[in-house]
Amino acid sequence: MTAADAHPGAAAPADLGALALAEVVACHAFFVDWYAGRLGEAALTDRLTAFSPDFLRIAPDGREVRFADLDGFLSARRAAKPDNFAIRIEDGHTVWQDDRAALVSYVEYQQTGALETRRRSTALFLACPTAPHGVLWRHLQETTIQPNGSAGKTPSAE
Repeated sequence: MTAADAHPGAAAPADLGALALAEVVACHAFFVDWYAGRLGEAALTDRLTAFSPDFLRIAPDGREVRFADLDGFLSARRAAKPDNFAIRIEDGHTVWQDDRAALVSYVEYQQTGALETRRRSTALFLACPTAPHGVLWRHLQETTIQPNGSAGKTPSAE
């Protein structure tokens, strides 16, 4: 039974997983333009409205970046990448969701010229109708995928 079934005429709750994955793509498109120096300072202020004040990012190396650090963290990286820098998001899917939050997973590919890196990320989003895509980033865990694809795999006994 859906919310619309329980309350005839009521709108079904938003698919928070789909909203979260749309936000992931939009955020990384911002990073490409921001890191290449193609956006003005106001773009960062707008982008930060998609993050919860309680946001925590755990980088692949284990370092933590909190919401209070985001402005400085992203400002320091502005214009740090060449024009051929690109990010693509693949394998995005919803791990879990309810009407207040969604947990999604995706693989982020970063490419600068011939160099490509990959990371598998899991992100928790909170519903927020006033956020740009209807959700706020709350928690992000990133893990580097080694060039041989071994991230998260147990070595074989061979």
